[in-house]
Amino acid sequence: MRQNRYSGRYFQVKTKQKKTKEVRAIVGIIVGLVLFYCLVMPDQCGAVGKFLSEKIFYLFGKTSYILVLSIVLISVLFLISKKINFIKIIIGILSIAFLSVFLSVVKSDGGVFGNFLADFFVRLFGKVGSGIVLFASILYFISFLSNISLIEVTKKILDYIIQDIKEWQNTRKLIKKTEVKQEKKFELPKIEEHKIGPQIEPVSKKIEQPQEVIKKPAIKPSIEEKIEKQEKIKEPEKPYILPSVDLLTDTPQLDKEYQYEDLIQKAALLEQTLSSFNVFAKVTDIVPGPMVTRFDLTPEPGVKVQQITNLSNDIALAMKAQSVRIMAPVPGKGTVGVEIPNPKGKLVSIKEIISSKEFQTSKSKLTIALGKSTDGKPYITDLTPMPHLLIAGATGSGKSVCIHTIITSMLFKATPSEVKFLLIDPKRLELPVYNGLPHLYDPTVPPEKVQVITNPKHSARSLKALVTIMEKRYEKFAKVSVRNIEGYNEYAEKSKLQKEFYIVVIIDELADLMLILPKDIEDSIQRLAQMARAVGIHLVLATQRPSVDVITGVIKANLSSRIAFQVLSKTDSRVILDTIGAEDLLGKGDMLFLPTGAPKPERLQGSYVSEKDIESVVNFIKKQGLKPSYDEFYQSSTEEKSQSEDESAKKYMEQALHLILERKRVSQDLLKAHFGSSSRATDILSLLEVKGFIFKPEGTNRWQIHFDKIEDYLKQKGEKVETEV
Repeated sequence: MRQNRYSGRYFQVKTKQKKTKEVRAIVGIIVGLVLFYCLVMPDQCGAVGKFLSEKIFYLFGKTSYILVLSIVLISVLFLISKKINFIKIIIGILSIAFLSVFLSVVKSDGGVFGNFLADFFVRLFGKVGSGIVLFASILYFISFLSNISLIEVTKKILDYIIQDIKEWQNTRKLIKKTEVKQEKKFELPKIEEHKIGPQIEPVSKKIEQPQEVIKKPAIKPSIEEKIEKQEKIKEPEKPYILPSVDLLTDTPQLDKEYQYEDLIQKAALLEQTLSSFNVFAKVTDIVPGPMVTRFDLTPEPGVKVQQITNLSNDIALAMKAQSVRIMAPVPGKGTVGVEIPNPKGKLVSIKEIISSKEFQTSKSKLTIALGKSTDGKPYITDLTPMPHLLIAGATGSGKSVCIHTIITSMLFKATPSEVKFLLIDPKRLELPVYNGLPHLYDPTVPPEKVQVITNPKHSARSLKALVTIMEKRYEKFAKVSVRNIEGYNEYAEKSKLQKEFYIVVIIDELADLMLILPKDIEDSIQRLAQMARAVGIHLVLATQRPSVDVITGVIKANLSSRIAFQVLSKTDSRVILDTIGAEDLLGKGDMLFLPTGAPKPERLQGSYVSEKDIESVVNFIKKQGLKPSYDEFYQSSTEEKSQSEDESAKKYMEQALHLILERKRVSQDLLKAHFGSSSRATDILSLLEVKGFIFKPEGTNRWQIHFDKIEDYLKQKGEKVETEV
């Protein structure tokens, strides 16, 4: 009985020990997995997860991942195996410790523990020697744990290398033998020809005669001519190939892990700076971006948002930053965002944005790879719903690069039959690189002569002609009972008609045009901005002088989508965006984008396009040999323009002649007061001079008038009218 009692107690103790062992192992597995998840995804683990990940990284650096996984592995061994080799566990711990020391010696990524022991090893062996010693010891530990001999491994590696060398030598010998045989084969017929040459002379002549007979019909040239003709016919039928992303260049990336440690210190400094002014708030989220990092602050109860916004200059001083922008509140969050510039900015390559899923999956032909948001995500927008865009900023802030990104991103999406560009560049610096593209368009010029417009008067004529094209498209859509260009293209596809293309008007410097021809330019822009959206005409206006006389109220009312780059004053920011904030931007592509209907502008880092990228894309399109085609629009617009100009010129000239006979004098001020425009007055004066009604003698600045000629002209006109009546 005693034996049975003792044996039962022993069995109970054993089962309890087994259960406690299993519980400890399962707890170890769960703890290890939770710690690994905290290390990998610290932002999704709450405050405790962030704290644990920070402390483990602080202590062990990059070896934290291996340390946590080893906890899981040891727990699994405890759960599975009955007997555990504690020597292997100790050696495994030593290998992890040596690895952290090795990382500290090489890259200083081993944490506090690794840095502490690294100093000891460096003093003993030096940096190179300690690295070799640590690496060799880690290899030995791995071989001990895996029961693999290093000597056998090295022998196998050497055997493989020796076999490869032998195979290479054998192949070289075979190649030499084949080369010698081929040389001998080619030498033999030469020797035979020299020996038997005189005997086969008549045979060679007989062979040459049919060759001459074969050459007479000239079958080969005829076949070549046919092939050339077929190629000439097929050339215009070749499909247009969109440019590839491989034409663009890459930009170097930043080290995100180094940036993360630095941002934690900045967050603590931001909280300390606010608390020194009795403003208590906590950083709840850090959103790093390419040029700016946003720190989301949650103020404590009783703290006003205005107290934080008033401290923008003090925060910039404490952070040693050029400027600080405060968003109060952050859209979609109950926090206050403090945007602080990064010490080393990062250029956003247009290749990175164009190769993103957002750009590739966009179906619109007017998709724009604008850049990246403050959280580092690609920002893709569409010009179709905008429907027009105003870009303004100081010189060197990234305005011209933004225009290049707009054009380049559309070239990656649309063919010349789908989208055409009316490019106006009074500065003659940025846009002439696109000369020769099949996408170019100008309603006042035939397609074989189309180029980027650089003359302000020519640009005014083109915009007026575009207004007439807009009206014609409306008439065409009304006949088919269609509301917009998308509906018409669907109808044209069903009816097998020619589709209408989108027209994107890009003006690089609006201030130059408004300075020379303000009324004509503003009237055309107003008409196009109000009505051109439905017929597929979109405007992109850019200026480096955001003043009231350039960006007038009429232009602002019709261009609701705006991009503001760095400006010099708050008044310029209000002119562009109707709010302040653009004066705190950093330049180099840092922008505020206000889409149509958005309550507040969004900060973005514009994508950068180099000159080499633009040239490579343009050259790729030019090599396809396509040319612009819009003959129908050119003929109709030029005929109407010439007729209207002749009628208006005759009308104004007759009125001017009557005025000269009444006043007995002529001057530009007189004609300007009567006709209401200085440009029209100069045109009338030049026309009167060409017709011979007025002239200027040498040495004088006053106009002399031929009254007799004027009276004769008006009498002749009156006689003609009387005869017609």
